[in-house]
Amino acid sequence: MSVAKKHVLGFSSNGGKLFAVIDEQGVLRIWDTETNALKQEFTPGILVSGPCTALTWVTLGAERPKKSRKSQQTQQISTASEKLYIALGTQKGKVVLYSLATGSIERTLSGDGHNGAVTSITYDNDGHLYTVGADSRALAWSLAEERCTGEWSVGPEKPLNIAYLPKSRTLAVASRQIKIYDVDTKELVETCTGHSGEVNAIGSFTCSNNVEYVITTAKMERIISFWKMNKKGRNKASTCTLLMEDVAHSLACEVREDGDLRVASVTRNGNIHIYLLNVDSLSSEKYIKPKVSLQIASDGADTVEPIYALAAHFVHDAQRPHEILFGYGTRSLLQFERYSPNYGEKLNVIVRTDPKKLYTKKQRADQSGSAEALKMKTPVVRKKEVEYNSALPISKKKIQNDVPMEARLENLSIQATKLTDGKLQSQSKTQLLMQALHSQDKTMLKAVLGTNDKKTIQITLERLPLEYVNPLVTELSVLLQGKAANVLCALSWLQILTTTRTSVLMSDDKNDLRNKLGICLGIAEQRMLCITEALQVSGRVKLIINHMKRNSSNHLNDKNVLVVEEDPDDVNTDQVAENDWSDLEGENINTNLVLDDDEMEADDDVAADEEDLVMTQESSEDEDDNDDDDEDEDASDTDASAG
Repeated sequence: MSVAKKHVLGFSSNGGKLFAVIDEQGVLRIWDTETNALKQEFTPGILVSGPCTALTWVTLGAERPKKSRKSQQTQQISTASEKLYIALGTQKGKVVLYSLATGSIERTLSGDGHNGAVTSITYDNDGHLYTVGADSRALAWSLAEERCTGEWSVGPEKPLNIAYLPKSRTLAVASRQIKIYDVDTKELVETCTGHSGEVNAIGSFTCSNNVEYVITTAKMERIISFWKMNKKGRNKASTCTLLMEDVAHSLACEVREDGDLRVASVTRNGNIHIYLLNVDSLSSEKYIKPKVSLQIASDGADTVEPIYALAAHFVHDAQRPHEILFGYGTRSLLQFERYSPNYGEKLNVIVRTDPKKLYTKKQRADQSGSAEALKMKTPVVRKKEVEYNSALPISKKKIQNDVPMEARLENLSIQATKLTDGKLQSQSKTQLLMQALHSQDKTMLKAVLGTNDKKTIQITLERLPLEYVNPLVTELSVLLQGKAANVLCALSWLQILTTTRTSVLMSDDKNDLRNKLGICLGIAEQRMLCITEALQVSGRVKLIINHMKRNSSNHLNDKNVLVVEEDPDDVNTDQVAENDWSDLEGENINTNLVLDDDEMEADDDVAADEEDLVMTQESSEDEDDNDDDDEDEDASDTDASAG
């Protein structure tokens, strides 16, 4: 099972009206969950603080509480005067406060900070921040003094997540094990066995009887573990275990006054699991499955694709007690919605529009609106009536620079880079391939990918940037479906690409790579199935051709006539006279009898008839002789009897 990504995000403390998330580049984005609008986007200075790595919401008063003279009672400031901040931990180990009112960093807490990136940060709602970093230390920060007030070691494992427990004033630090530290004495008070992998998400809740729990999930496990906090014991086992279908990267929990507990987990495959428990009946004897699962799907007409949920939050609403707030999409394009699950079904499928499509439609509408506005406001100007204040002539270079990029690419001539033998220069192959993949020019792609020189292909692919590898695989999969010459060239490119860019292909999106290489594999299998039949046909054709050649070379010349050589002594003089042969001279005469097939057959028939006639005559003569002999014998017998 692969490792799940750690999502740095969080809902605001004012009912989840705002949502903050940090993307892969360390950019902070703040969304309004009620209007689905991106309110602010902040990129911290790389030289000052570095990219953001951790966040937590902080609520501070605009002024200190004052006492009224008449009532002599302390009056707290109203919620309208409270300001929302986001405490950010940075890559360079610093802690800053980002103000939503000004949209900038308002305070930077002083102190040594961490010797590395801040991995997690939490707030105790009493003016103190706690952070852990890659240097295996925990730091305490005072917002009133704007500085670091304490530190202690939490190693040797690198801490990844922390949670503050207000009742016991302890700090839960999670790496693989879960360690509980007293924030006042900085001492380790208890430990839990933890997980086999690194903890990916953490949460905490307090029951009505002031019993505190910490819930965790790890990167390599599909379970959620409950840990009961009572400042006793070492290597404590989990109190309860929840099952999931995939690794989770976000957790949310809520405890009500009647003791009902709701837990929500957002898994890596984009589903939301909701568990309904009771804090008084938590048991470690059996694993608990989710009460209901939410799955979001796109409303596409052709194919139904899943939409990934990013985070979930429980809403406190008396009219809708089971309502949940969740956000779906990507960390750069998000949509938020409140939904009441149907607990009568195990799986609730919610069909929604992909946020990418909504953003594309909105962008097109804005562009069309701006185009219409510009079209209405465009003044009518006649070039002949324009007067130039400057006495300098208009530079032609400026006019040439106004040519769009597409026109410049069309003006590029491929013939200019050819040699006398028609082959492209190997030095220009990479640039031409990049331009062809960028502009999708079929002529340029055919000219570049039509080469079969392995050395040229090797040089071109070694110089090709990484972002062009994925489009190149797409073009090669299309080229493999063409003619045999194109298939041969595409196979050469694909073979060298898989050997030189193996790491890039393996690090790409697996589903996308599987689809593209599946086309190539299918074409190869189809051609392999045709090899046996082609070999059989080829063998039979060769056999027929060889047989025909053998028959044509047997006693036949170019004129397809039969030549027979005979001895002149064996020639019948009568046959020579009948056929009127006059070319007999000398004792050694070479007679060449040249006859057609039909004439030879006729002569054979005549000779056979003559032989039959001669044999018939001889047989009749023999019979006459026999009769005469019989008569003589009879006469002699008669004479003898008479005597």
